[in-house]
Amino acid sequence: MKKTVSINIKTTVSLLLAAILLALAGCSGGGSAPSDSASPSPTQSDAPETATASASAQPSQSAEPDADAEKEPFTLRVVDPPYDYLEFVTAWELGFFEDAGINIEFVGSLSTGLTDYQAIEQGIIDASYSGHPSGVAQARAAGLKVTIAAPGMIDTPESPHVTYLVHKDSPLQTLADLHGGVKVGIAGIGSCTSGYVEYQVLKNGYPKDDVEFITFSSGAGTMEQAVIQGDIDVTTSHTPYAEITLKTGEVRAIGNTYDIFNNPAGGLGARVLADRIIEEHPDVAQGFVDAMYRARLWTNDHFEEAGDIVAAVLGLEKGDVLAIYQDPNKNVDPAYLDIWFDLAVQTGILDEGVISKDEIYTNKFVPADAPASDKTLAWDGVPNRVFHVD
Repeated sequence: MKKTVSINIKTTVSLLLAAILLALAGCSGGGSAPSDSASPSPTQSDAPETATASASAQPSQSAEPDADAEKEPFTLRVVDPPYDYLEFVTAWELGFFEDAGINIEFVGSLSTGLTDYQAIEQGIIDASYSGHPSGVAQARAAGLKVTIAAPGMIDTPESPHVTYLVHKDSPLQTLADLHGGVKVGIAGIGSCTSGYVEYQVLKNGYPKDDVEFITFSSGAGTMEQAVIQGDIDVTTSHTPYAEITLKTGEVRAIGNTYDIFNNPAGGLGARVLADRIIEEHPDVAQGFVDAMYRARLWTNDHFEEAGDIVAAVLGLEKGDVLAIYQDPNKNVDPAYLDIWFDLAVQTGILDEGVISKDEIYTNKFVPADAPASDKTLAWDGVPNRVFHVD
C-alpha cells in the first residue's frame, strides 16, 4: 500500500538541522550492452538546461595527473548531486576527472518523475552516478541505451547504504518486525527505498504489501522529522540523514541494508554512461572509469576526509556525512548483480527472463592503476561549488 505526503514547506538542510536542535532542546525491450573486451580485474527537477559537449579528448593511456593536460577536455553532463555520499563528488573535487580530460557540467535537478536514465535517453545528461543495477536493468528492458561502466559503493556492516530508524520509544526492535501495516517512509518508489523493504517483508514470511509506504515528495530530511513526530513508524534513511537524526537521541536504528542481504553486493552502486558515449567516445568512457576507480580507492583510504568533502559540497556541517565503503574491484563483479536480479524479480520490478545481467554492464574499460601519489593526496578544504536544496 502506498501513499504520498506533500509537506508544504521549503525543505532545506538547515530546516532539518533546526528541527534536530529543537529535538535536542526539549535525517529495452532489452538491447545488449556494448560488448566487452576485458573481464573484471578484482585487484585492488525542473527540466535542466542542456549543455553542448566540446571536442572529445584523445584516448588516455594513464591515470597520472596532468598526463593529458594539453588536450581539450570533453564536457560530460550530469545532474546536481543528491544528498548522499557519492564518490563521484569526491572525484570531481579532487580533480580526477580533469586529470582524465573530462570537464563535468552540472545541469541542475530533473523534473519530478524523470529518472537519470530517461534523461540520458533524452540527451539531457550523459552519465549517472547515483543508482543501482536493478534500475539499469529496468531501463534497458524498456529500451533505454544506458550501461553500467563502473561499480560504486558496496555494503559493509559499519558502512551500510540505508539505515532504518524508528522513534526511540517504538515497539519495533528489528527488521523482522516489518509487517502488519507498519508505516514506512520513503523518498519514492525504487530498489533502495521500497524494494529493500519489500524484500525484507518477504523474508519475514509476509506478502510484500504487508507494510504501508508513505512517500515524502518534498524530499530531504522530512521523513526523519516525521518519525520523530510519530507520523510514520520507520524511515529508509540514507547518509547524511541517518547520522544527523541519530545525533538527536530521538531515534534509534533497528537495522540496515547489510542486515537484509549479508552481502557487500546489497549496496552496490551503478555508475552509468550513455551508450552513445561508450560507442562514440571510448576515450571519455575510459577516463570516466579511471576517475571513478581513483575516487573509490581514495575514499576507502581517506574515509573521514571523504565524508567531509561531500558535506562541504552539500552545504552541511563537517561530520554530518559519513563516507560509504567503495568497491575496490577495478570493474563490475558479475556475481554482485545476482542479488539485484533476485530482488527485482521477487518485488515485481522485472519479470524473470526479460533481460540478463550480461546486458546491463560492460567491463571493456579496465582502469589504469591509481597513481601512488593518491595515497597521500589531501583535499584543500575549499569546495569547488556548494549545492543547496531549494
